[in-house]
Amino acid sequence: MSANVDQSFFGIHENIILTKNGTWLSNGEEITHAGTILGFSRNVYKSPNGHEIRLGRETKIIHVEDTIYFVTAIDGVPELGFTVVLNDGRMGELDPATLKYSPGRLTVSVPHPNNGTHEDAKFLSTAYYELLKHITKDEEGFKITIEGTKVLLSKEM
Repeated sequence: MSANVDQSFFGIHENIILTKNGTWLSNGEEITHAGTILGFSRNVYKSPNGHEIRLGRETKIIHVEDTIYFVTAIDGVPELGFTVVLNDGRMGELDPATLKYSPGRLTVSVPHPNNGTHEDAKFLSTAYYELLKHITKDEEGFKITIEGTKVLLSKEM
């Protein structure tokens, strides 16, 4: 190979964005390759410059519009609890005490698999509406009860 060829994994001028809806973009084009999406989703870290993807010896600063984790699916019932499926392929129990709601945005706290911190995971549409089927309303507001734990999500929705 010629010494003048850039052999880096990421393009020098490649602009990678993780959108608020969990879509990966490269220079404005959606990344659709399942292996690339999973590889990126499993290797996002906070850095002094925001966020970066680390794959082997390669590092690329990326722009994250909202959060690095997304709840893509849930399974379960309120009485027994829910399992969440994340965009990086992990599954875990939903901790109702960490649910947070703001208009159009529902999150739950999940552990980062590599650094011991916790991050918000935003519910994508399918998981969002599946969980919201179990919401009740009373004089205090909109609530969900999971495994006996009542969580006030909002006074208004």
